[in-house]
Amino acid sequence: GLTAQGYPINNGSSFVLIAEFTRGGPRASALLTYSESTDPASPQFSDQTVLFSQERLRPVLFEEADIQKDTTLQLTQLDFEPGGR
Repeated sequence: GLTAQGYPINNGSSFVLIAEFTRGGPRASALLTYSESTDPASPQFSDQTVLFSQERLRPVLFEEADIQKDTTLQLTQLDFEPGGR
C-alpha cells in the first residue's frame, strides 16, 4: 500500500516513457529503470539504473535515418514460418 514515502517497490521492472506528439511527429525519451541484464558481469547490468539515478533518459528513435545512425544498433533477423514452431 501507499506510505508517506510513496509506494514500496517489491519486485518487477519499470519502464519510463515521456512522449510528446508534435506536428513534425512524435518525440520521446525512455529507459528501463532496472537495466537490461541480471548478469553482474554484463555491461548492461546497471547501465540504465545509472541513467535513471541521473534523471537522464535515452531518446526513442522513430526515423529510419536516426535509427541507422545509432552506434549501438544491433540487427537480429528472426525467421518466422506461419503455423510452424
